[in-house]
Amino acid sequence: KQWYQRRVAITAGHEIKELGSQLLVCSVSYINTSGEKQMFRKYFKFLVLKPLDVKTKFFTTEEEDIFLEAQITNTTPHSLHMQKVLLAPSPLYQVTDLNISTTNDNTIFSESCDYMNPDDTWQYLYKITPKSRSAERGNAKGVSSVGKLDIMWLSNFGEKGRLQSSQLQRLVQPSKELIATVHSMPHFITSHEQFRVVLRLRNTTDKKYNLHITLQTIPKSGLVWIGDIRRLVGDVLPGSFVDVPLDVLPIRSGVWEIGEITILNLINNKEFIYTSIGQILVGLPDP
Repeated sequence: KQWYQRRVAITAGHEIKELGSQLLVCSVSYINTSGEKQMFRKYFKFLVLKPLDVKTKFFTTEEEDIFLEAQITNTTPHSLHMQKVLLAPSPLYQVTDLNISTTNDNTIFSESCDYMNPDDTWQYLYKITPKSRSAERGNAKGVSSVGKLDIMWLSNFGEKGRLQSSQLQRLVQPSKELIATVHSMPHFITSHEQFRVVLRLRNTTDKKYNLHITLQTIPKSGLVWIGDIRRLVGDVLPGSFVDVPLDVLPIRSGVWEIGEITILNLINNKEFIYTSIGQILVGLPDP
C-alpha cells in the first residue's frame, strides 16, 4: 500500500517473563518512491517492575493436614481487577480451595470487591492432601513440589496480566507413627464438675497396632483422672483411628494441662509418651 502524509498505528503484544530493564527493538522496512528498499531501527528502553508481591507459607496440623497460605500484595500504583487465583497441584497432591463461599460457587471476594487497591494485601488459603503419603516421602532430599500459583488480573486500562509462580516446595517431615489429638472437650469448666475428654489415636503406619493406655496425673495439677487409669484400647488398623473417652475431675481453679498419657503398642512393646494433650480453664463454682 502507498501512504502519503499518513500515520500507521500497529499494536503488538509480547509476554514479558523477566523483571528489570527491558529493550524493545522496532524495525521498519519500506520501499520509497524510487522503488528502493529502505529500513530503519529504533530502540526503546523501559523498566518492568513487579506488579504483585507473593508470599507463601505452609502449615501442618497435629493430624498432619497441610495448608498453604498465600499473601498477594498489589505493588502497582493502580487498582487491579483480580480474575483468578488458583493453586495448580503437582501430580502428588490434591487441592481444596478454601476461598470458595459456602453459600455459592463464588470466591470470598465477591464481584463488588474484586478490585485490589494499591498496597492492598489479600490472603488465600488452600488445603493440600497427598494422594499417597509413602510417595510424598519417597524423595531422598525430603523436599516435595506441591504445585504452582496461577494469578490472572486486568489493569485499570483493561490490559491482561498473568503471573505464575515457580514450583512451591515444602519440607516433608517424618511422619509420627501414632498421632494423639483431642477430638472433643469443653473449653471451660467449673471446679468439682466432672467432664469428658475424647482422645483420638490415629495409626499412620501400614501395620496393625494393639494399644494399651496408662493415665498419669501431673504433680500439683488441679485435675484428677476418674475411672480405670490403665486400660486396653485394642486393635487399631493401618491408616485408621480409635476414639478413647477419658473422664476428668477438676479440683482447683486455674488453667491446667491435661496429661500425662503413656500408650504402649503390645505388638512390639513400643511406648508413646504424651506429656500433655491440651489445656482447660477451670473456674470457681457459683456461690
